[in-house]
Amino acid sequence: MDYFSGKRVLVVGGSRGIGRALAIQLARRGARVCVAARGGDDLDRVVAELHTAGPGPHGRVAFDATDAGSVAAARDGVRDALGGLDVLVCGSGSARCAGVFDAPDDDFRRMLDVNYLGHVNVVRTFGPELVAQRGGAICLVSSLAALMPIYGYAAYAASKAALAAFAESLRQELKLHGVRVVVHYPPTTDTPGLAEENRTKPPAVWAIESQSGWNKIHSADRVAASIAAAIERDQPLGLTGFDSRLLATVMRLAPGFFRRMTDAEVRKAVAHTARAAS
Repeated sequence: MDYFSGKRVLVVGGSRGIGRALAIQLARRGARVCVAARGGDDLDRVVAELHTAGPGPHGRVAFDATDAGSVAAARDGVRDALGGLDVLVCGSGSARCAGVFDAPDDDFRRMLDVNYLGHVNVVRTFGPELVAQRGGAICLVSSLAALMPIYGYAAYAASKAALAAFAESLRQELKLHGVRVVVHYPPTTDTPGLAEENRTKPPAVWAIESQSGWNKIHSADRVAASIAAAIERDQPLGLTGFDSRLLATVMRLAPGFFRRMTDAEVRKAVAHTARAAS
């Protein structure tokens, strides 16, 4: 039997991108799925897609993950939609690129609120239900940037690294109660969020990403499939594709080489941008 068949799954950040793709894939595999986001027509469209993908029942709740009170107020809505909870996926996130001294103060605060504290709010609201039933799984969606921060992503990478550290402590704590915790580190992914990010991305950052031989853009469906596999196989560190695994391995085993390689790419991209602007 499919691991997700009959499972009650809450996907936070499920209205677009990776979260939407994951929700639909799990519905196809027989899960009962509730998607959560701040609201809007996107949630309704995803619920309609879920009913097409699988019998359900499926549902939706609207809350702002950065507001602990808003998350707590949605607890009964999730229970009404699913009748309980087996799997919690925290997939909300936001990114803005800028140099450390160029970024507005609010960028650093906003990244922490959305990419770290928002996940903490969700876990603290819905995690106790899994602890009480002594079973289930929590998946926290971080970023490959947490393992290998790069130029222009200081605020974003720091917030995602904070999430990864939180997840490791949480894993040890909840293992004592029969609840599994996995962390997934998606690479650059073709999503509406990436399109928004690219509109304000500094030219040097775009040059680094577009000219790098190591940076590959993955589809939301592929990343979602790897997240589902990480949950099913209880992989504490989930990665998508050979390229991500290779980068993570090089960074872990040969950090000096990795830094020299990425430093060279940064210098090349910055020089290219300067020539183009002159």
